[in-house]
Amino acid sequence: MNNSDSQKPSEPRPRWQRWVFEGAVALLILTATTFWLTRDMLARQSASPALNLATLQGNDYQLQWPTQQHRTLVYFFAPWCSVCRISMPGLNLLQADNDALTVIAVALDWESIEEVEAFITDSGFTGPVLLGTAQTARDYQISGYPSYYIISQDGYIEHADRGLSTPPGLWLRSRL
Repeated sequence: MNNSDSQKPSEPRPRWQRWVFEGAVALLILTATTFWLTRDMLARQSASPALNLATLQGNDYQLQWPTQQHRTLVYFFAPWCSVCRISMPGLNLLQADNDALTVIAVALDWESIEEVEAFITDSGFTGPVLLGTAQTARDYQISGYPSYYIISQDGYIEHADRGLSTPPGLWLRSRL
């Protein structure tokens, strides 16, 4: 018997099996990436630090828990961050669609108030913008931009993430 006779050519997998396999691999890669990006952020169910910062207009803004009536999405950005520039306009959609979620943007790693104002004007973001400090970045363990936390009314971290997120992705995370 010839070796070539004992080996039959393999039939290709059906298309749906290939799609399922490729989808599972993509989901695994996405999940691993998310865990990698958020590994140094505050843990879920940990208490969120209070935010006592100045607004762009120079007013004091205090966000302390459990005094909030709504869940809060705190979005940390840097005015030089191109990914922030792409993702930030979607925050307006999230705020408009969700009465139970307050959206706050916190500028970090900025050089001047004018730089932050120009970024906000270009992005079209209409919610409160706070001027964060190096201490704010340490308190929230921010190591990249954009980073965000969804915080419960009781002041506990419900979700933490970093990097580009679409409005539907943020909407879905705010619902979980």
